[in-house]
Amino acid sequence: MGFPKLIINETKFKTNVKVAIDICKEHNITVLAVTKGFCGNKRMARLYYEAGIRHFGDSRLENFEIFNGFQNIHKQLLRIPMISEIPEVVKICDSSLNGDINVIEKISEYCLVKKLKPHEIVLMVDLGDRREGILPEEALVTAQKIAKLKGVKLIGLGCNFGCYGARIPSNEAMAKFVKIQHEIENELNIKLTHMSGGNSLSLHMVWENRMPKEINFLRMGFAMIFGTEDMYRKTIKGMFRDAFVCEAEVVEVDYKSSLPIGACGIDAFGHKPYFKDIGTIKRVICAIGKLDTMFDAMIPYDKDLKILGGSSDHLIINANDSKINYKSGDIIKFDLDWGSLLYLFNSKYVKKEFIK
Repeated sequence: MGFPKLIINETKFKTNVKVAIDICKEHNITVLAVTKGFCGNKRMARLYYEAGIRHFGDSRLENFEIFNGFQNIHKQLLRIPMISEIPEVVKICDSSLNGDINVIEKISEYCLVKKLKPHEIVLMVDLGDRREGILPEEALVTAQKIAKLKGVKLIGLGCNFGCYGARIPSNEAMAKFVKIQHEIENELNIKLTHMSGGNSLSLHMVWENRMPKEINFLRMGFAMIFGTEDMYRKTIKGMFRDAFVCEAEVVEVDYKSSLPIGACGIDAFGHKPYFKDIGTIKRVICAIGKLDTMFDAMIPYDKDLKILGGSSDHLIINANDSKINYKSGDIIKFDLDWGSLLYLFNSKYVKKEFIK
């Protein structure tokens, strides 16, 4: 099977990773590579390692097996552990992000019963994005509770921006974050060695010299994958935007009305669609569907093409304005974003091709 195909340019990707490492290294920040977007792809893990990454984070325990055989690495579970998976978490991961004291207590209990070394905890603090994490005013009390547990070790704090509430990191938020660190360190007489100041969305604060010196880790995926920083969505100097490209084959070209005919019900995914009547259009259908990718995050290289939508197996495009006379068997290339890349890697129906 040749198509649909996800093409990974190894040289461009490794260049992106190295540039990110260099940017952060100048500010004494370690890059923790977020690998969940690659859905357990062994080659992608190897590329990160070859580029210099030694700290890895994933949200699915099953994906950590791709690091077997890697030397001198740190593995961090990014999603709050389920109580039901604690035995696997402490076996597989060196540390985990946590936001619920009840879960942390269960981790401690398990480690004590099994006589394991204390599991390392990064306590997440919610600075406004409203995903995981305790509220700032609860941080000190929670840290005091963790310090009393023998089966876990509090190594640092973490925060997150953009992923749920689309909040942007700010000087005020990071100042509050560091203040919490100092309060905990002074009260408990400990040193927090793992201060995780967010994800790719925080990168602009690094090169703008606004990131507090206490921050020594960033959990980064998007910026290294797409060579783009979340804040400005512009290509970072020295990086490549096109390290990942999707190719799909055209299976039908025809002229049809833009407006479906007949009474409107719901589509295959339970939604009632809306169509604007713009007359007869040239419709191109590609053999790739919602089973494989997220249409909203697919950007045709041919800027005159407009994605209309599709179904489980077909992507439908308006080619009215294109200067290219597409026909069945032609290949259309797509630039990607986070959602489409995630789906493409997760689809067993999409071929993954690595090129130099």
